[in-house]
Amino acid sequence: MMPGLKIDHEKCTECRMCYVACREIDINAVIVSSTPKHLLEIDERCIYPKCTVCLMYCPAEGSIVDANSGRSLVPPPPEVWTEEMRWPRTAAPKRA
Repeated sequence: MMPGLKIDHEKCTECRMCYVACREIDINAVIVSSTPKHLLEIDERCIYPKCTVCLMYCPAEGSIVDANSGRSLVPPPPEVWTEEMRWPRTAAPKRA
């Protein structure tokens, strides 16, 4: 399965905020490539649209795009700011 997102290296500043945010929530879909330039890439572990954390932390407009359409997702479009898409969430434990 192909990832739902990819990085536009023409616009990416390589700040690595997407990398840090993805690691912090333990998805680990943003990786450092083994190419000589060590560019950031998004691999098949990406669960977009269930997770949009990288989009929320990316400061470089237009640098993360939808892999199928090429549509820029930074800054995140309004539909990404819905509660069910903001984070990969699990149900909170019920209190007795």
